[in-house]
Amino acid sequence: MAGGKLPPRQKMIGMMYLVLTALLAMNVSKDILNAFVTVNSGLENTKNNFKDKNEDQYTRFSNQYAENKEKFGDGWAKAQKVQKLADELVTYIDDIKVKIIAGIQPEYTEETARGKNQFGIDTILDLKYVKVKDNYLIPTQILVGSEPANPKTDEYSAMDLMSKLTVFKNELKTFVPKDSPIQTSLEETYKFEERRAAGGNMENWPSWNFYGVPCAATITLLTKMQTDVRAFESDVVKYLFGSADELTYKFTGLAPAIIPNSNYVIAGDTFSAKVFLAAFDTTMSPEILLGEGYDSTTKKITGEEIPINVVKGNGYIKIPTRSQGLFSYKGVINFKGPKGMEQYPYSIDYQVAAPSTTISATAMNVFYIGVPNPVDISASGVPKDKISASVSGGSISKAKDGWLVNVKTPGKAVVSVSAEIDGNRQKMGSMEFRVKRIPTPIAEIGGKSSGAIPRGKLAGTSGIIAQMENFEFDVRVVVSSFKFVYTQANGLSKEIPVKGPKFSDQVRGILRQIKPGSRVTFEDIKATMPDGEQRKLGSIVLKAV
Repeated sequence: MAGGKLPPRQKMIGMMYLVLTALLAMNVSKDILNAFVTVNSGLENTKNNFKDKNEDQYTRFSNQYAENKEKFGDGWAKAQKVQKLADELVTYIDDIKVKIIAGIQPEYTEETARGKNQFGIDTILDLKYVKVKDNYLIPTQILVGSEPANPKTDEYSAMDLMSKLTVFKNELKTFVPKDSPIQTSLEETYKFEERRAAGGNMENWPSWNFYGVPCAATITLLTKMQTDVRAFESDVVKYLFGSADELTYKFTGLAPAIIPNSNYVIAGDTFSAKVFLAAFDTTMSPEILLGEGYDSTTKKITGEEIPINVVKGNGYIKIPTRSQGLFSYKGVINFKGPKGMEQYPYSIDYQVAAPSTTISATAMNVFYIGVPNPVDISASGVPKDKISASVSGGSISKAKDGWLVNVKTPGKAVVSVSAEIDGNRQKMGSMEFRVKRIPTPIAEIGGKSSGAIPRGKLAGTSGIIAQMENFEFDVRVVVSSFKFVYTQANGLSKEIPVKGPKFSDQVRGILRQIKPGSRVTFEDIKATMPDGEQRKLGSIVLKAV
């Protein structure tokens, strides 16, 4: 209308028309402005109600956190962050409202524009006390600037407000699940896309909301934004508290439970046990499974399954003993908890032993030097693999069917026994033994140490044997040397020394030629004992027949 090739006068008329049209558009009626006052008051009340509700929620959250920091700690930390974000954003928007009111009515400074309402709540000057409610210049200047297509970006501008609202939205989204109603509502509320104005032009978010908008409408819109902030604060904190509280297990009964470290206690030791309060649900029994094994990957029992009777939340296990030995079973308890079905693997280990008793004759408690002395060691109620032993003046080691003791010095030796019980090493007792040397063996030839012996048998014998008589250990003693004494034809005696137990060729030749009635003597017989000691044996005197 004011463009084209119109004459200058027509252009001026067109321009004046446009200005008049704009003035008419801005001539908002008093009733509409008063309606904004009413709406703003309602939003202020709603905002304050949300704040009071949120404070109650924070108090409850804080009390629960004080009682159970492990359970509510993470949620409480997030709730405090939400509170800080909301308070800072509400205060920031209050600052914008104060600047607008103080700019319109200079008699209200930024300090006096803040005050308390009739309920004693800190708030901004009630909109009804603002005289020039249709002023749009100051709100536009503060929030948008003179170029709606290129809005200002300094502090307290609409662009700065949009940035802070975006940060608030994104921060709150991290505290709730994706695709939750809260996330959806946040996205819908804080859309800052361009919109098409009535004239058909696209307008950015600052211009659409604040450019040329009267003070009453601007203040009301800002209050509405604060109400949204408090509402989202309430929703997120409620979710955080509910998420923590959902982890609480619900039970219908409590009962004391005692788990002893061991039912077997040695005299002088201490009985110890764990005692605690166990909770159970008599209305919903868990599934308790037990078998030869448990596969953590498939979360199933493997091997033969043991039947378990579950009554009112308690499982009762009965396993018949079929043989002796160590037995181990694996199981799992399937329980429907706050997060759904939960699995708790467990294991059972026990040992089955035959009834036994130990009877020993203390007068026979003897260890012999040079031989492994077998000893049977047991402790009532303790597996043999948990038993340890030591001996003074010697050594002791485990054998297939017990223990073997080796001693070196005659006198006394003490065997001390300890056992591992519930992870602790306990002394089980000790016993004293006499330590003796192995009895001296008897030297024999052809089973004789004296007396008559057939000439053929004597000549056919290979050597001297050291015979252990009436000795319970299987001990082999070897003759190391001896002297063969015989009478020559001239009547003189002759000695032939021999090394080892066997007859030398010279001795064997003499024995083959010996005449009936002749006497032969084997003397200075020495033998090596198992401990290495050289011991002298008795002489052998034989008569050939």
